[in-house]
Amino acid sequence: MKTYTVEATRVGSVWLVYVPEVDRTTQARSRDEIEPMARDLVAVMRGVSPESVALRGLPSPART
Repeated sequence: MKTYTVEATRVGSVWLVYVPEVDRTTQARSRDEIEPMARDLVAVMRGVSPESVALRGLPSPART
């Protein structure tokens, strides 16, 4: 299982989610959406299942 880096930056009301290994960006509406959006991005770009994607660099979960 290959590990991909996630760089998430808050811009206004959304998060920009960049994965340097595929040199692509997607967006998430909330912090909770960052991980699934990053997995889906890598899966589409690499032609693999989202479950086979390992991620590092995810922001800590939001505190309530």
